Amino acid sequence: MIRMFTAYTEEIDEAEIAVSELLEQLNLDSRLLRNSVGIVHCFSDFLEGGLLQSLNEALPFDLVGCTTLSVSAPDFMSQMGLTLTVLTSDDIQFVTGVSDPIDGDMSGPVTALYERLISGLPQKPAMLTPFIPFMLTIGGDEFIEKIDALSGGIPAFGTLAISNEPDYSKIYTIYNGDYYDTSLVLLAFIGDVEPVFFSASVDDANILKQKAVVTSAKRNILETVNNVPTVDYLESIGLAKDGDSSGLVSMPLIVSLEDGSKLIRACIAFTEERGAILCGAIPVNSILALSTMGIDDVVQSTAEKIGEAVDAAGGKNVLIYSCAGRRWALGINGMAEHEAVTERTKDALPYCFAYSGGEIFPERFADGRIVNHLQNDSIIICVL
Repeated sequence: MIRMFTAYTEEIDEAEIAVSELLEQLNLDSRLLRNSVGIVHCFSDFLEGGLLQSLNEALPFDLVGCTTLSVSAPDFMSQMGLTLTVLTSDDIQFVTGVSDPIDGDMSGPVTALYERLISGLPQKPAMLTPFIPFMLTIGGDEFIEKIDALSGGIPAFGTLAISNEPDYSKIYTIYNGDYYDTSLVLLAFIGDVEPVFFSASVDDANILKQKAVVTSAKRNILETVNNVPTVDYLESIGLAKDGDSSGLVSMPLIVSLEDGSKLIRACIAFTEERGAILCGAIPVNSILALSTMGIDDVVQSTAEKIGEAVDAAGGKNVLIYSCAGRRWALGINGMAEHEAVTERTKDALPYCFAYSGGEIFPERFADGRIVNHLQNDSIIICVL
């Protein structure tokens, strides 16, 4: 059994005051069980005043997490806040670690972290929660593929770090008293954990009919579509003009693979060669379509899926991540998805909700297989 409770603060300037607020809410002396871990999500400005170091010194357990766009929990919702979610249990272990900085090839640092993490454990982890650095040169799915290869396919539920900066700066993963721009942070659950997962993404009715073929791609760079540079293709279908293809950033890309499965990718920037930088890899010869996503699409899908999770949870704990693309689709109604979560939970269960630069989700197939995917433009939910 896992118990969960969340503290929060909007005090950015004074680390001592923020830590005091968090500790008062946590009331650790009467609530902690044998094993505990803290999950931190925060606006990036919280990291500049020594808050993490002070908080780490005050807590008797490890901290993991990352920066985000906005946060919510029961009785709290903020665009510039910090949440500290504590998971505690007598029979579940929480094992954590951080990789060395990653520069180009992430295989060595990720392998070393995983081997260090599982060394001496009595059994394999039941679930992994990765906090993956947001790197324009390495898609998040490469991290997931490597973790899968190392773990043998243990279910993974987690997130890529993100921030509000338009140039994708100040995006960090968090481990204990420090923060990192190119390091993977990993949390492993050891014991009898039986998580239940939910996910919602783009409605099929919103997918545009026009299709194209991915003719050249390198890692997470979509170089050419139908044998022309990606931006040229977008101009040909009216989604860009004079090289300005910024509108694509708010349109999910639907990628149909040769095996019949689909991926959803978000576009985050463009290259000098008129290619598109995506939040994950895109295979050559896959079929590409674009989709619309508006306020009603985001709010309705979130309300429906949270309702399902609440019904299944029976008062258990819920972790929620939603793609930054969904947040951006809300425009001036940026907190509408948080409000939908609050409305559907109605204090029925403990939860924490943060935005993601990419959602790590274990998809279960009809034949019983579980395949970990990097998703974009989706909301993912884990009931613990």
